[in-house]
Amino acid sequence: MQKYIKPSTLALGIFMASAASANDALEFSKPDFHMFTSFGALEVENKDFDPEAFELEAGVKGLVSYDRFKMKYEFTVDMAQAANRDDSAADDDEIRVKEAKAFFPTQYGTFLLAPRTTSGTYRNLYDNINIFEYNETHNGRETSTGNPIFNQADEGQDVIAYITPRWHNTFIVAAILAVQEDNDEDAEVKAIRLVHKGEKLNWGLSRIQVDANMHPSATDDYTRMAFTAGYKFDQLHLGATYEINEDTFNSNDFDSYGVAARYSFGKGISAALGYYDKDADIDAADNSGVVFQVKKELSPNIAIWAETGQYDNSDDNIALGVNLKF
Repeated sequence: MQKYIKPSTLALGIFMASAASANDALEFSKPDFHMFTSFGALEVENKDFDPEAFELEAGVKGLVSYDRFKMKYEFTVDMAQAANRDDSAADDDEIRVKEAKAFFPTQYGTFLLAPRTTSGTYRNLYDNINIFEYNETHNGRETSTGNPIFNQADEGQDVIAYITPRWHNTFIVAAILAVQEDNDEDAEVKAIRLVHKGEKLNWGLSRIQVDANMHPSATDDYTRMAFTAGYKFDQLHLGATYEINEDTFNSNDFDSYGVAARYSFGKGISAALGYYDKDADIDAADNSGVVFQVKKELSPNIAIWAETGQYDNSDDNIALGVNLKF
């Protein structure tokens, strides 16, 4: 069985290498407190109309410097589940940690240690089509967001990653995730991706491998590959992402893709349209959908929006909301 350096050993190595010649000048930047909330009204097919907190997040981030040692940190909690909770229900997980991570930038690249973090694969490979509020393009979120087409999770846990320095706006990320602690495997998930982030053009490709011991009856490792490309014109953004799922643990391999566009009319008004499709080995799992949104940005901190998702094999939805951030 292939073994990997344990997270604690790697963390100590990063710290010692960065602080080897440090002096007594310890510097803390002023912490940046941030908040994002998206709430409104939601109607999902076969369910009652419901006021809903789609997202409710607050956190802090900043920079610590000690000579050549630098650490960027971020801690964020998500309170949407607590806001939406039925007070008569027993639930101990009202407030959950969404971000608990630290970046260690060096001249040789950046290291990441994260007990919990937004998935870098999700951010880099799905941003081109993840342009909606309720119908977000991911799987595994605590609160369902209405788009069941893709299998990429939006969050990761117990992550160690290395990001290369950028070369002509292109970089590589390699990561391991220690998801379980009692199966004699230090890293159940291995991920690597190549990403280009230009001023107008962006593209990327990724591969994720999940060890078979994550599922009691699996004999092969599950792999998920994704490809994306996007381009920004003056008023138009176009994007596409293709996802391939092989040796899934439920014996139902599938491919998914999405194309999306947002057009800005000026004065903060924009409209977005997306089409998503899932083609599975089991025909009953096939699905497709169209999502449409109109948005008005009242200021850089406030936006109001209306959105609908119409699916062939999932519940349709209509959502109205307001976003506030600072």
